[in-house]
Amino acid sequence: MDSSDTELFPAIQEVLLEFRAGKMHMEGTRVVADPRKGLVRIGRGEEGLVHIQWLDRSSNTIEDDQIVFPEEAVFEKVGQASGRVYILKFQTDDRKCFFWMQEPRADEDEELCKSVNLYLNQPIDFPTEEEENTLGEDISSRAGDLVGPSTGAELISDVSSSGPVKLSDLQRILSEAADPDGGLGLGDILKPELILPLMENLSLEQVASHLPEGQWSPEELMELLQSPPFRQQVDSFTYVLKTGQIDLTQFGVDPSKYKFTVLSFLEALEDSVAKTSNSDEPMQDAEES
Repeated sequence: MDSSDTELFPAIQEVLLEFRAGKMHMEGTRVVADPRKGLVRIGRGEEGLVHIQWLDRSSNTIEDDQIVFPEEAVFEKVGQASGRVYILKFQTDDRKCFFWMQEPRADEDEELCKSVNLYLNQPIDFPTEEEENTLGEDISSRAGDLVGPSTGAELISDVSSSGPVKLSDLQRILSEAADPDGGLGLGDILKPELILPLMENLSLEQVASHLPEGQWSPEELMELLQSPPFRQQVDSFTYVLKTGQIDLTQFGVDPSKYKFTVLSFLEALEDSVAKTSNSDEPMQDAEES
């Protein structure tokens, strides 16, 4: 593997599981197999999160890398397929990754599938303070050193104590965090006291599509935002975002246009929503006419 390939993805510090499998891609409504010999690797990155990677065995190069949070995805056999076809299906969005087994013994596929799901749901293992110091130089060269949450708390305190939070307040808070060395974490934005006022003007149905299946009330959503597992995942995502150890394209974000900061990431999402809204307007006009 040459250096240009390794620099595209974060280093795997601990390999949890490897097995031989090719990848597949969609062509219309059909799933077509890539004929190359492949390897699926599940490992823990230096930021403490679990990655699943696909490698071309002939060139030993990593082509795909996905971060998987606990309970976010499931690996299972595709029932409609006649061959040894498996799918990694994400619960939080519409991402689907297809693989075809290349291990010689098909009778071991079921146990292998169980092992994949076991390792994908490993608890998040944050780096120790000593490990963070060791990684500091590499991280700061890409995105700046991490800062504690006190910065965000100081910026928000004067807003939340003065009454209902408005969208302009959030924009002002974000603008004050433009410096990547002192930016807010996503956890500072996704606080119930900041989200609840926005929910008054936002339909819960618009949010429900991004939540686990089931009926959601505003109160249940607030409980979710305050739950320890959710806060831990948000902190983990902030970490990999600020250190540049994430593939932004999996969120539809062009990494050439945006920086690895919370502010830039939210701007990218805002631009994406604006484009979607603009594309829907002609359809609405046509219906009204």
